[in-house]
Amino acid sequence: MNPTLWQIAGASIVMVGSAVYGRQFSLYFRARPQELRQLAAMLRSLRADISYQRLPLQEAFLHASRQGQAGHALSELFITASEALGHPGSTAFEAWRDALQQHLPKLHLSTEDVHILESLGHSIGMTGVVEQAAQLDAALALLNDRERDAMEERTRYERVYQTLGVLAGVLIVVMLI
Repeated sequence: MNPTLWQIAGASIVMVGSAVYGRQFSLYFRARPQELRQLAAMLRSLRADISYQRLPLQEAFLHASRQGQAGHALSELFITASEALGHPGSTAFEAWRDALQQHLPKLHLSTEDVHILESLGHSIGMTGVVEQAAQLDAALALLNDRERDAMEERTRYERVYQTLGVLAGVLIVVMLI
């Protein structure tokens, strides 16, 4: 039996769709190390602004947001935290927590990465300058470890998910024939 034009077109659509889906899934492994690197740069900026320039936390968040890419969820995270601190009665913990909740769905961070950021929120703005710098240093060290792990995962899994997308498409087409 010869395949019709519609069968060939359908098979092509299934193949392209599954390949795109595999590629989209693999983007998590590509984006996460980049986001962790950018987040570390922003936290280093925040640490310098708090420790050396003694900027108010609202200004320090805003300045840290400029270390990232404009419009990126990480920059928006720091901008949102800065804006929330401008509301009367808002604490640094609440501002950071609310900003995290708002922007986490747009980020490619793992659960462990999020826990580091959440624990940072418990100390930022609540302790003295020295303690905040120490907490930021600890968070930076943990994020550097997480970035190394993310690079290993990227090397290991990025290509796997791209290939699995194509193979899933082939499997579906074979099952339909």
